[in-house]
Amino acid sequence: MNRAIFFDRDGVLNHLVERVDVSTAPWNINEFKFIDGAKAAVDLVKKLGYHTFVVTNQPDVYDGMLQQSHLDLMSRLLTSWLGIDEVVCAYERGSAWYKPNEGMIDTLVRKYKIDRGSSYIIGDRWKDIVAGHRSKLSTIFVGDDYTYPYEYKDIQPDYIVDNVLQAATLIREIDKLMEPNYD
Repeated sequence: MNRAIFFDRDGVLNHLVERVDVSTAPWNINEFKFIDGAKAAVDLVKKLGYHTFVVTNQPDVYDGMLQQSHLDLMSRLLTSWLGIDEVVCAYERGSAWYKPNEGMIDTLVRKYKIDRGSSYIIGDRWKDIVAGHRSKLSTIFVGDDYTYPYEYKDIQPDYIVDNVLQAATLIREIDKLMEPNYD
């Protein structure tokens, strides 16, 4: 079986964009900027033998704020520059693919024969953690404010780190602990 890292996109691999009163995903390619350490994080987990996927909610396409052509360019940057194996997007709120539902993850698990028990999701929102929990992945929350709706109060991340590079480093350390010791 294969192992994988499922990355959320916005706020994990690329910066959110500050608008008048809210932070949002980028709405055009000019706003799309990678977070420092994103490439190093992806390179590290790939070196450890993990497949790398992005699973991202992109309702702004559905809502008309983001053109599909700009989203396609952003996805190509994720695969070409970061080396992500595949990017999967959910557009319609409430669909089986839209996080916190696990449809995107489950589709990739089946396609690549991923071992859930040795795989992770890295995200910066409660929806990522809930989707990972439902998919039986280890969950890593990036940030310092894990807030969630009351109905999900019992679902907490397995780990909390400051940024995506710390998440990748944590995975490396966990892998070292799991290696058999033949001494």
